[in-house]
Amino acid sequence: MILEKTVEFIKQIYKVHEIVSPKVSKVVIGLGYTGVEVSAYGLEPILGLASTLPSLINSVDCSKINFAGNLTNKKLLELLEWSYLTPSLKKIIGIATVNAVSQHILKIKNSYSKLIGDPFEFLEINQDTSITIIGLMKPLIQKLRKKTLNITLVEDTISTPKEFSEFNFRTNIDELEKEEISTDILFCTGTSLINNTIEKILNLFRKKARKTIVMGPSVGMLPDILFDYGVDIVGGMEITDSKSTLRILQEGGGTKLFKKFGKKYNLIKI
Repeated sequence: MILEKTVEFIKQIYKVHEIVSPKVSKVVIGLGYTGVEVSAYGLEPILGLASTLPSLINSVDCSKINFAGNLTNKKLLELLEWSYLTPSLKKIIGIATVNAVSQHILKIKNSYSKLIGDPFEFLEINQDTSITIIGLMKPLIQKLRKKTLNITLVEDTISTPKEFSEFNFRTNIDELEKEEISTDILFCTGTSLINNTIEKILNLFRKKARKTIVMGPSVGMLPDILFDYGVDIVGGMEITDSKSTLRILQEGGGTKLFKKFGKKYNLIKI
């Protein structure tokens, strides 16, 4: 599994390169995003994010947070291994921890090819390009529609949005037609890591989509294992002001408000 393999890869990096692992300093479970902050020697606080899925907040079982008040006392490895769990608030915290630790490694040992900003020019999108988007990433869709209308959207939480009525709309990847799977470009939201659909999606599109991009604040992890699964670009966000971002999260804010305290990046498979 992607998360398990990524955590093992992280542990190996710390061991081989004799890097002192950071400590968890703050955890905030917000309405839009959950943030896990880690502190490392010689660096400003580093923040990892993961989407707080509404369905998990509303679940009676998942909303009982019997570990509140004790998270920063837990060992880093325990929180990392929470990412292996079934969809739950614990899993969200685990993924945010994976992303925080990954950002730590990226700061001190970054050997990846990086493209700052949106990857549209790199992908050479034109009016004939076919695109399949998994997850209702509205800002992305608004930008892409200026280049092509040959877009299929997949989103299982709402009905067809009126603002995107000109596009094909599916509620599940099982509804996709053959040509929608053999697409020029697949964009997949990082929340697929949280709801445990990422492997199914990547297996379906592997060697069929010309380019595969997984993106969003929830995918601020080391990209190596995703690359192994056929992903071409991993688009995350580096938070440059942890304190301000955590304040927004704990007050219920989301990407629109905290994006000014971070910068998007794209790690490219070479």
